Amino acid sequence: MGKLYLVSIGPGALDMITPRAHKALEKCKVIVGHQLYLDLIQTLIQNKIQIATPWGDEIERVDIAISKTMGGSDVSLISSGDAGVYGLGGLTLERLEENNLQIDYEIIPGITSANACASILGAPLAHDFLTLSLSDLLVPKKTILERAKFAGKGGFVSVLHNVQSSKRKKLVYEVLREFKPYRSPRTPCGIVSNAFRLGEKTQIATFEDLFSLQFDMLTTIILGNDATRLVQNKLVTQRGYSFNAPPKNSSK
Repeated sequence: MGKLYLVSIGPGALDMITPRAHKALEKCKVIVGHQLYLDLIQTLIQNKIQIATPWGDEIERVDIAISKTMGGSDVSLISSGDAGVYGLGGLTLERLEENNLQIDYEIIPGITSANACASILGAPLAHDFLTLSLSDLLVPKKTILERAKFAGKGGFVSVLHNVQSSKRKKLVYEVLREFKPYRSPRTPCGIVSNAFRLGEKTQIATFEDLFSLQFDMLTTIILGNDATRLVQNKLVTQRGYSFNAPPKNSSK
């Protein structure tokens, strides 16, 4: 039996993949993932057996990786961002339990979309924050809206993933309306598409601007809160250090 590596490739830029992930990819004969992710790391896996499945076939993808591992191959099952954050880490463990299987595996962490996009925008996650996926394929729309309401009421800086698709155009605006009672219209927000990938786009906007904009599935939105400021055209969520710092001319 081989070993299964759940490899996180971060946003996809080769220099943002951890050395541990690099080593796993080098060691493995078989690489399994969505074709988009395989393409992003193609220079690292050109001489490997590559197996791709389309969006929506995540269970099949995981089962293939497990099967190849049980057949004696070392396998890398790749996820963008972090495999344990909206990735295939959880599903893999569930499939092993459901099928009463035991294999040798390792989950290799990576840079999440939230971290990557925040670094481009400045430091909007410098204080408490949460993430919310707007995909309603696995989570009911009602639940997404309820979570958005509590996120807004709690005053959290919020990272919105899977923002808008061709079949799901209106939900993002419904989610934003749940935040509206708890956000000033002028609250600074950030929009990033294709973070650290070809075609990267970044925009700073106010909360009220978001209602008139269009997005896609490769876009991440970071909603600021009442502690978020624009500093040299970058988002910074203040943690309070400046309020506690002694005056510059004070003596100890």
